[in-house]
Amino acid sequence: MDVNFPDSASDDGGFDLRQEIARSAFADMCHDWERNQKYDRALQLTIARLHAAGQQAHVLDIGTGSGLLSMMAVRAGADSVVACEAFRPMAECAEKIIEANGMKDRIRLVKKRSTQLSVGLGQDMERRANVLVTELFDTELIGEGALGTYRHALQHLLTDDVLMIPHQATVYAQLVECPLVLSWQQLKTLSNADGDILLRVPPEVVACRGSSAVFDIQLSQLPMSSFNSLTNPVPVFQFCWNKHDTLLNNRSEKTVCQARTSGFPQAVFMWWDLTMDSEGDVLLSCAPYWAHPDNATLKQRQAEEHTRKQRIPEGNFIPWRDHWMQAVYFLPPTKIPLERDQEFLLLSYHDEYSLWFGIGEQASSSPLDAPCCTCGWHIAQSRSRIGQLNDSLRNKRYLNYFERVFSSDSVVLVLSEGSLLGLAAARMGVKKVLLYEPNAISRRCMEAFVEYNSVPNVQFLSSADALEPDQASTVTHVFAEPHFPSAILPWDNLHYGDLLKNLRPMLPTTVAVIPSSGTLYALPVEFLDLQKINAPLGTCEGFDLSMMDRMIEQHSTYADSPIEAQPLWEYPSYPLAGAVRLMELDLQADFDQPKLRRGEMHVSEPERLNGIAIWIDWHLDGSHSPKMTISSGPLVPVEEASDEPTRWNANWRQGVHLLRKVPNRKGTIPWTVK
Repeated sequence: MDVNFPDSASDDGGFDLRQEIARSAFADMCHDWERNQKYDRALQLTIARLHAAGQQAHVLDIGTGSGLLSMMAVRAGADSVVACEAFRPMAECAEKIIEANGMKDRIRLVKKRSTQLSVGLGQDMERRANVLVTELFDTELIGEGALGTYRHALQHLLTDDVLMIPHQATVYAQLVECPLVLSWQQLKTLSNADGDILLRVPPEVVACRGSSAVFDIQLSQLPMSSFNSLTNPVPVFQFCWNKHDTLLNNRSEKTVCQARTSGFPQAVFMWWDLTMDSEGDVLLSCAPYWAHPDNATLKQRQAEEHTRKQRIPEGNFIPWRDHWMQAVYFLPPTKIPLERDQEFLLLSYHDEYSLWFGIGEQASSSPLDAPCCTCGWHIAQSRSRIGQLNDSLRNKRYLNYFERVFSSDSVVLVLSEGSLLGLAAARMGVKKVLLYEPNAISRRCMEAFVEYNSVPNVQFLSSADALEPDQASTVTHVFAEPHFPSAILPWDNLHYGDLLKNLRPMLPTTVAVIPSSGTLYALPVEFLDLQKINAPLGTCEGFDLSMMDRMIEQHSTYADSPIEAQPLWEYPSYPLAGAVRLMELDLQADFDQPKLRRGEMHVSEPERLNGIAIWIDWHLDGSHSPKMTISSGPLVPVEEASDEPTRWNANWRQGVHLLRKVPNRKGTIPWTVK
């Protein structure tokens, strides 16, 4: 399908727009069979009830996307359907999909935002609609502007007795103590193997509440042993979509709770559900499996129908979706625990787009402002990076190695950004540490650690060019974690090798490089669900959506890398072979000339193959010993195919190639790495 981009203001040939089309979540949502079926059922019930009462059903579909919900409305007997879609490439695709499904004369498609629609004879809508069907939600429910869109529609586009699909939403919160998720938010004291403190966290960093950006996560994949539920799930907000007075931009609620166990309140797990119809017959829940209303039934069904030899994680019994997940909200730091059965107030807030939470002991508790990073760390570094900085096993391996190779005569050049381990080297008694910190925010964060911990002999370099020849000649060790905030895929951190290559002429020939090498690995896998984020739809609930498949594939081929970064611990997969070594990278010598490697991977049960995971292991020395290796891949080496899901390191995103098309069903896959 050819799509022109006359409105593109860029000079990149429409690349950004093509990428936006390729990465749109339209197909992902359409793979959500539960969402589709419950929207379909709610439309059938709502339209049937109107007809039974002698009324016509005039439907408005806001943000129609593929046109799926509008076509469902026609099939359910709607008397008229108006669909609007502002994203022009998707609107044009929906137009063709509607025509291909024989509904061109039954659906009026308007290529505008709903806030631009006009009502009246000869206008976009002939009359106000008495049924609104729309899906305006994200993980945070209101993050895509649902409140403003609903308010405008109620005032300008809908009848006073309008029936909404969905009818209402309820937001749930569960207070938890969870050191694992806290490790992605709050920096910890850095100590050596003997327990000696090397770096304390400055008070302004400890007190910082972090970023306001939603932390979306597949909570069902979080180990139950990793958190202590201090409360049961509590309903904190309700949005009745047909009632203007519940759709306020700013609300707060104080909910009296009783602690079910003792523990430190650290975070809130949040999700929501949708009551799809006005009678409450259809419910769609985004709860994690332990709180999901259908979990017991679905678990029993899995047990009765289970024909797979592979163990399915309990978190995958409930319907899977990636466009709506759950969210984690961090509470203001506190060192005061809750006692079992203690009563307290859960404070819940939202503005037009975001939610946040706190706790209090009395009704007069002061209002809590939305979080905002004041320390800089949550701006300069990702959550997974903060998790790496807090990873005790990773830090122990680095620090043990430092004790072996550094001395009071060592001059260490650190070619990583935000490297607290580089600062730790200075605290361990080396002569001098030169820290490469080109990012001003990250540099200020590191300077705060230097000042608070009185770290001696540290000099910051705002660029690689800032390294003077006389300084370079004294360097005994070059160290990198390696980490660069601009890195998305694991091998993007090979920027370290490029920096090293450019500085090499200035450095002594005897300089030691840490890590000395890296190994690129691949693992052929069967994902349980992740492949659905870009798998073709074909037909969906009886409608042909193949035109959308072709549009997304065309633009993905043009604009997307065949490999994307994903936190694979959130997406269970089974290895179909042992890990394959693709390339060894000598970080001291491999960056002057291109390097090419070819080989084959042999897959058991190739009919199950739907993805290939890729990562890098960093080797501190030439031994390749596990104790001298920092892996961004599996927690346990994968040596053969297995019926147990692979356990991935949760502090890194791995690379993954997802197969859009059915593979060739051969057990041997050739590969090339350059």
